[in-house]
Amino acid sequence: MFINEVILNTGKLDELKNFYGKIMELPVSITGENTISIQTINSTLTFTEANDNNYKDAFYHFAFNIPSNKFKEAKEWISERTDLIESEGENEFDFESWNARAMYFYDPAGNILEFIARKNLNNSSNEKFSSKSILSISEIGMPVYDVEKYYTEINTKLNIPLFSGDKKSFAAIGDDNGLMIVVPEKRIWYPNLNEAGIFPVTLIIESGVQKDIQFDELPYGIISES
Repeated sequence: MFINEVILNTGKLDELKNFYGKIMELPVSITGENTISIQTINSTLTFTEANDNNYKDAFYHFAFNIPSNKFKEAKEWISERTDLIESEGENEFDFESWNARAMYFYDPAGNILEFIARKNLNNSSNEKFSSKSILSISEIGMPVYDVEKYYTEINTKLNIPLFSGDKKSFAAIGDDNGLMIVVPEKRIWYPNLNEAGIFPVTLIIESGVQKDIQFDELPYGIISES
């Protein structure tokens, strides 16, 4: 599964424009009324000003793929710009079963960002790490009321497989290129102490199936372009 674009709500559009443009040095453009889009090499991250006061404080968890051999350089690069999230004195996290390593940090809206280096992607680079090394959106967190129900609907309609999880308390749906991280509402997002909240998400993907999905009980939409 490839994630082409993720569209999220925010109450801090100006702060995010500054963070992603000036701190992370990514291309940022105004793409609509009260909307900005941030471009990585292969994906777009879009924020739109929340119209509903319930979503002014929306925060999300999402990850970016980086070259598999650039974890150390990426850590040095982002540490010069913002603080890394620590857990039990550590700020590097190994996921042996995923053959990956990750680090986490916040943006000004409280979104939990992640750089993840996945060895299975064989995407090593000879270039010095920079904003141009931020390859694509790798993961988007999608809290739900019923993890198994959500997984079943995604798998049935889009034929996207389970990557990892028990389908009860956790389900990573997709593959190394792109994952929906599906957890129960109010689960604690790893590795910090924030409870996962349900806020609007529009996800534009490539899954091999052309279909749009809207969810009756959730403010989520998935557009599968092919």
